[in-house]
Amino acid sequence: MEQEFKITPLTRVEGHGNVIIRVRDGRLSEVELNIVESPRFFEKFLEGKPAEEAPRISERICGICFVAHHMASVKAVESAWNVEVPEAAWELRELLNLAGFITSHTLHLAFLALPDLLDLPPEKRHILGLGEKNPALLKQALAIYDYGLMLTEILGGKRVHVATAIPGGMSKIPSQEEREKLLSLASAAQSSIEAMADWFMENAERKAELLNYPVRTKYCMGLVKNGAHELYDGNLRVVRPDGGKAYEFRASEYLEYVAERVSPHSHVKLPYLRKVGFPDGVHRVGPLARLAVADRIRGDLAPKLAERYYKFFGKVPSNMMAYNAARFVELAYAVEASKQMLEEARFTKGPIRVEVKEKAGEGVGVVEAPRGVLIHHYKTDEQGLIRMANVITPTAFNAPSIEQDLAVIAENTLPSILGGGREETFWKMEVLTRAYDPCISCATHTLKIVVEESP
Repeated sequence: MEQEFKITPLTRVEGHGNVIIRVRDGRLSEVELNIVESPRFFEKFLEGKPAEEAPRISERICGICFVAHHMASVKAVESAWNVEVPEAAWELRELLNLAGFITSHTLHLAFLALPDLLDLPPEKRHILGLGEKNPALLKQALAIYDYGLMLTEILGGKRVHVATAIPGGMSKIPSQEEREKLLSLASAAQSSIEAMADWFMENAERKAELLNYPVRTKYCMGLVKNGAHELYDGNLRVVRPDGGKAYEFRASEYLEYVAERVSPHSHVKLPYLRKVGFPDGVHRVGPLARLAVADRIRGDLAPKLAERYYKFFGKVPSNMMAYNAARFVELAYAVEASKQMLEEARFTKGPIRVEVKEKAGEGVGVVEAPRGVLIHHYKTDEQGLIRMANVITPTAFNAPSIEQDLAVIAENTLPSILGGGREETFWKMEVLTRAYDPCISCATHTLKIVVEESP
């Protein structure tokens, strides 16, 4: 006898997804993570378009991590055309990328994750329930979010789908008045981070029991620069499940290390480590992975939080609640780093743009999006038109890992799934999925097409 159980839809995640659990003769037979968001075809949309338009087109993949797509795309174009941007433009881009982290991490923690960390009844596990339970905490989170939004708007030209990163540099620079406004908001955000720090880390540790299942440690991949935690540029480093370094390579070499396959039940590509193979080469990206691959993290508060994180969760965690704790460490880093960059204002010292000339070429742009490694890969012709585009998103990297982890929970809670406690189990499976913070719209880039010819 076969039984099928569904979690549909997954809640408090971006996009539309389901989990299907199949049991045959009382034994778990399979668990599927169904990414059912309609395929987007952005790689095809880009073909034939002028490459300078790609940063504005590709960021429409998502309304949350648009900054990261904007940055990865413009870096790919510049790589194809051998463009070196001025240092001031580089600074502005790093600062804009930090703005994307501040807004996205705060959005996830406050609206999606924190309701799971508070002892709320099921009907109150949402942002309004958080506001009722701890209004001061919600106010602090909104202060951080407001700073991230304003930083995005001033540097990117708009709050959503920014427009200022162009091949050769940046198109605008904040005025002195705008910088002073941002510094005021940055100070308020920094105060909120410091006020939240102990409370958040304590609750992440206390609620680690929610996901205390024998989930395997996996390979982790993320950017590093001279071994340090990095969000905008550097080498890709992969560490083994035991924490030892497996590979470190340049963005342009990613095809030597990353392969992709198609899922039979999901509109998502499944990347894996080419030299390890599938499924053992499934790996994690995102905040947990970035802390796993980094030797150190910069700042004042962030290193202290990271030390606490490593002490409780370990260097390569197996408890997925570590994702939320790592996300808060990164949020502290992003607020600190952006405030320091605004104070130093090195982006005011020099030109922010150089002239570029289109050419035939091939380039890869890699940044860390809030959810993990983001890759844009383009080929252009002599007129600068895109002839090939490939995008690998963080949620695509994480999708097979999420599915494997859900199978572990299902196996360990099978009696409750078959019995009367499945609602609590399904909630915990959603907690695990939310910990990865999947951005499902970004991940849907593939569809199996069958062509039937009439006789």
